Amino acid sequence: MNTYITAAAFGLAATFATTATAEVIHATWGGGGARKLEEYVQKPFMEKTGVDARVTEVPNTAGAVRSPTASQYNAVTVTFFEGVGLSGTDLLQGFTDEEIPEVKNLPPEVVIRNDEGLIVGIPTYFSYYGIVYNEDLADAEDFKSWKSLADPKWKGKLAITRPVYAAAYDLTMYAHAAGGDAANIEPGVDILKGLISNSLTTYTSLAHMNTLLGTGEVTAVPFYSTRVWQLQNEGQDNIKIAIPEEGGLMLAYAVVSPKGSGNREETAKYMNYLASAESQVSVSVHGGGIPTNNTAQLPQEYLDTLGTTREELMKKMYIPDWKTVWDNHEDRINMVEQMMSQVGN
Repeated sequence: MNTYITAAAFGLAATFATTATAEVIHATWGGGGARKLEEYVQKPFMEKTGVDARVTEVPNTAGAVRSPTASQYNAVTVTFFEGVGLSGTDLLQGFTDEEIPEVKNLPPEVVIRNDEGLIVGIPTYFSYYGIVYNEDLADAEDFKSWKSLADPKWKGKLAITRPVYAAAYDLTMYAHAAGGDAANIEPGVDILKGLISNSLTTYTSLAHMNTLLGTGEVTAVPFYSTRVWQLQNEGQDNIKIAIPEEGGLMLAYAVVSPKGSGNREETAKYMNYLASAESQVSVSVHGGGIPTNNTAQLPQEYLDTLGTTREELMKKMYIPDWKTVWDNHEDRINMVEQMMSQVGN
């Protein structure tokens, strides 16, 4: 009898210990974004729900999801097109709409679902891809079209990203600008070849590109709106971004949950908080992004730093068929690598 009671008590204590130590571990890229996630998302989440959460930094988030040890993470931030690609695998946990009720406030086209219709990726905010330029060397009128990147007058004055991103972002955007789309990228090839020919360098990191723009070594580059906001926030007022007449490429960032990770209920609460207006406004205001939650109200002071509204930006965004982009990604990386090797910089 005493042995039974002792064993039962031990089991009960173990249950309480497991509950007490349950936490959500969120893997993301290292640097300022990870610190902001911890400060402006996880702290309010823990205060609101009582669920513990912490950030861990990894160099390759999509790689972390594919790793045999992926289940050590409850949530992982990935680029949207990587999330779409992962949705077709058996690597992600699926959640119902009832588990993540905030999904009703998200645009359906940016909620990542698997073949069963379950939610496997929550878009937490978006930035966009435009043409970023040093205002001392050029102005917005120079970049009214993405086609301007191929103008020979920019020879040696532009920069380009690595093939893995040029294949997904640049080629897709240029195809749209020239009358094609995600499935028909041929119309964009000449623009990309022109950019490659005009590029002084292939930048290897965001910090590298920040330096090249700030010093004026590079006049312009297809780049991210969040980076411009951060540079301006740090006092580099001469760095601007142009949205060409064909639009900017909308780039949402998604959070997925690797299959097999524990604490499902806590993870669902966390994913739901990431989808909420409260969380998305906070992460946007402190990182230069735009909420995907349709009910989010950005403070006027922040809108002033953007110089526009969410509604106006949405009208200018191009959202391609990311599934098609992903399905052709490897072939297009090879194509871009060949183009870079053939066209002199």
